[in-house]
This record gives sequence, C-alpha cells and structure tokens, in this order.
Amino acid sequence: MPASLLLVEEHPEVRSALRDWLLTSFPPLKLSEARGMEEALQAAGQAGLDFALVNVELPGANGIEVARALRRLCPACRIVVMSVMDSEALRLAALEAGATAFVPKRELTASLPPLLARVL
Repeated sequence: MPASLLLVEEHPEVRSALRDWLLTSFPPLKLSEARGMEEALQAAGQAGLDFALVNVELPGANGIEVARALRRLCPACRIVVMSVMDSEALRLAALEAGATAFVPKRELTASLPPLLARVL
C-alpha cells in the first residue's frame, strides 16, 4: 500500500513543482494537497496520513499552527515544516508544535529524501 503524504503549500506554482518532484522521486505515493489549515485538516481526516510537508507561510493559520493541529489529529504522522526563512526560533517552534523536522526550502531536495525514506 502506498504511503500517504499531505503537501500543504499556498502557492500553486510551488505546490505543483513539489508535487511533481515528490511523485517522480518517491513512487508509489498517495499525495493529497492543501492550501491552508482547513483543507489540511479535511484531507488528513479522510485517510490515514503517514507524512505531511507543511509550509510555514500560509494564509490564516501559519504552518506551525497547522503542524500542531495535524499532530493532534494524526499522532503517528511524521510532519516536516518547511520555510524560505531559517532561524533557530523557527526550528524550535516547529519541533515544539510536534514536527519531526524543520527544513529550509533551499535544502529540501537534499534533506527530505532521507526523512521520507524512513517512512516509506
């Protein structure tokens, strides 16, 4: 059975590029997409979720809040928070919210494969 991954990213172009990369690099993968908190929680509630990749910069609730809500809804899910920004405070906030890891977007293609490999 393919692993279930939720991609939470507000920008359609970035979401599309990430979707294509994930589906090409990690087949088979059941991929759901969301633009923000409401869609993320709806998608997570519909199926068992193995992994979530959540952008910090979202409309409404930010990615830290989304990670916290996903952790409550799906305790076994591995959550990676990503951002174009990188700071110790942001990393700590992501981990305190229940994320498995924080990855700057510029390091995503190098850092995400080993994290996903553990899940897949």
